[in-house]
Amino acid sequence: MSFTMSKKNKRGNRWQADVLAKRLEQTAADGSEDDVLVIGIDFGTTFSGAAWATTADLMSDQINLITSWPGTGREEGKAPTELFYEDGETMWGYEVPHDTDPVRWFKLLLLNDEDIDGELRSSEFLIRGRRMLRDNKKSAEDLVADYLRLLWGHITESIVKARGASVIDAMTFHIVLTVPAIWKDYARNRMRNAAKMAGILDFRAAGPTTLSFAPEPEVAALSTLCEPGRQTEKGEIYVVCDAGGGTVDLISYQIEQNAPIAMREVVEGTGGLCGGIFIDEAFESLCKERLGRKWDRLSKAGVNEVMKGDWECGVKPQFKSGNVGKEYIVSVPAEAFVRSSLDDTTRMPFIKSGRIHFSSENIAGAFSQSFRGIDALVDGQIAQVTQNGLKVTGIILVGGLGGSPYLYEHLKQRYTSSRITILQSGGMRPRTAICRGAVIKGFLDGSSAQGDALPISVTSTISRSNIGINTHERFDRRRHGGSDKYWCSEEGHYRASNQMDWYVKKGEHVPTDTPIRKNYYRILPQSSHEPITLCLYQCEDDVAPPTYQAHMGELCHITFDWDDLDLGYEAISHAATGVPLKKITYEVVVKPSGASSELSIWKSGKQLGSSKLNIRYQ
Repeated sequence: MSFTMSKKNKRGNRWQADVLAKRLEQTAADGSEDDVLVIGIDFGTTFSGAAWATTADLMSDQINLITSWPGTGREEGKAPTELFYEDGETMWGYEVPHDTDPVRWFKLLLLNDEDIDGELRSSEFLIRGRRMLRDNKKSAEDLVADYLRLLWGHITESIVKARGASVIDAMTFHIVLTVPAIWKDYARNRMRNAAKMAGILDFRAAGPTTLSFAPEPEVAALSTLCEPGRQTEKGEIYVVCDAGGGTVDLISYQIEQNAPIAMREVVEGTGGLCGGIFIDEAFESLCKERLGRKWDRLSKAGVNEVMKGDWECGVKPQFKSGNVGKEYIVSVPAEAFVRSSLDDTTRMPFIKSGRIHFSSENIAGAFSQSFRGIDALVDGQIAQVTQNGLKVTGIILVGGLGGSPYLYEHLKQRYTSSRITILQSGGMRPRTAICRGAVIKGFLDGSSAQGDALPISVTSTISRSNIGINTHERFDRRRHGGSDKYWCSEEGHYRASNQMDWYVKKGEHVPTDTPIRKNYYRILPQSSHEPITLCLYQCEDDVAPPTYQAHMGELCHITFDWDDLDLGYEAISHAATGVPLKKITYEVVVKPSGASSELSIWKSGKQLGSSKLNIRYQ
């Protein structure tokens, strides 16, 4: 990938080079640690990809895509997110034999049923996925870990081939895993557990490997808005539509400045399960409906020949609107026609010589349900922007389905009267935008000292919900209700229980470079070694209530042992008895990211390592 700017933004390139050179000089002068290798992983529902870069790569405007995969001689931007288990061996991606029924769509199974729409919950694809879990006696986390383990092995092997083992062994790794923006914290935590199980965070002599998550549409925007030839103006607003295999995520950004580009999230992002696999499901239903019992005669290899051959690699990615009267021919394996004719012209679509002649209207029908979901999501984003007195400039399409010419034409026609430009990269770029953007995100997040030398950044995001802690405050009759009042003998004054201390409130703009930090304390007996546990709550109300309410959901429980961590304490005395006590002060830091939040505990300006505390999501 190149970070070269358009002519309008040439000054941004010079600025980037100057800043980067100064930072590298400073790094050398300070004798800083070895370079960081940033690896972006786009783990998708149907396809997964990866990209990587060092600081030196960044200086030469290069992000390295992995395009060579086991099991295929073609260059591809991604590999299928599929697994097949046989005789103790696990095959993945393009290695999976065509005559098998591989484990697919297991990424979606990381979600709780209540976070999947009722209609989609009964989708044939999800039913198959759950059956595969039972058949293989594995959890969704197990399957994700198995796939990531194989993908990670291929990533590291590819990087070593490109740069050499000695060079790579000297670098620390920062991994950025992309996730749907609509995913809640528990789903991200399951992904984190799977990454650990996969060995991605295993010990390396160069130093600890760090892992962060990034919303897929955010990194897609980072990647596409600074592409060569892309021109932006201050004040413009772009809706990023990341249309993938399972989820479709949308985030809207406003350009705050050029050279380098800085953008802020304008309205709360949205998303839904209306991606490409549901178009596949609709097309498979078309085939079943037309062939009847003949479809049931097909072997697994025969079904794959239809779905992966003529459909996924032929009709689906090339289908366009406006070709009235054009036929789309799909070959059906001969095994479906045992003891029956290869022709059936009694009804449409006709079957001739064992091939179904679908009309343009037939194929458009397979896209219709998914497109209705996408239309609703895009309309919703545009409406939110308009309600804020602003106007959308363009819609950026990324992801596997985002590369569809039919989706491009559909949205272009739909929003012509609104004068909204539809932007879509050609070739491999829509499919690799997310993993390329993940690398940019890795540098922006401070995994490298050169984060501020990049040509683009996100300055703020919008909180999707209220996040806070149930606290006890010193009683104030002007603010607190009498039912919450109680006497605290340890401190010698009245306090109020059940008071919500909200870190962020729903709809708030949160600066990306300034996590929200709040101090708390706990008073314990001098002899106590009791671990500290606290609970963060999540509330979807538009207005955050001041006191704890029963309908609030528990976001997570955080537990850490202050004694083992040598946090230190302040020696105090019981107000009534004079018995020695200890007051332990700590800081809880929250950084919103999509529908999730990154949480950490700090003491005396230092963050506690993830291995020394337990965050358990609900």
